[in-house]
Amino acid sequence: MSRSLVRTLIPLAALLGVASLVQSAVAGSATTVSGSSVTGVRVVRETAATSVGSTTFEDLPEASTTVKVPEGTRALILARFSAESLCLGPAGTPEVCSVRILIGGQEAEPASGSDFAFDSSNGGADGPYSWESHSMDRSRGPLGPGTYTVKVQAKVTLVGGAFGLDDWSLTVERVRV
Repeated sequence: MSRSLVRTLIPLAALLGVASLVQSAVAGSATTVSGSSVTGVRVVRETAATSVGSTTFEDLPEASTTVKVPEGTRALILARFSAESLCLGPAGTPEVCSVRILIGGQEAEPASGSDFAFDSSNGGADGPYSWESHSMDRSRGPLGPGTYTVKVQAKVTLVGGAFGLDDWSLTVERVRV
């Protein structure tokens, strides 16, 4: 192989490698789903405080509703949860408190499980008066006809952690696709 051919092939191979990495990074990132019009809305809300101490996801009491997708249609289901929240670690240690939304028994997108921190203890510095407002949006679809249960689940990371949720609202919208 001639030197000039090698000098041409090496930068070309590097360029193709970079292009491949960029393409895979773009392909694995954001997804887009669209709909046309909102065809239904359900809101569930609560003013009583709830405490979560489980290190596995558990249902937030009463933070659940159902959405029906009629025959002959497809829908995108949007779910928004907002709450006043307090996250405390055991004996002032750092804690992360997670929330997820299930739609039809599957975690709604973006599905990140425990990786989504709804709140944290600010490195262990938060105290009993550190209530803050937090929110999240999730979606699933397009979905075919059927009845889908939408529910909120919460958990702490550490045994002995405490996660308070108060004055919360779950808003669920059905959008025609």
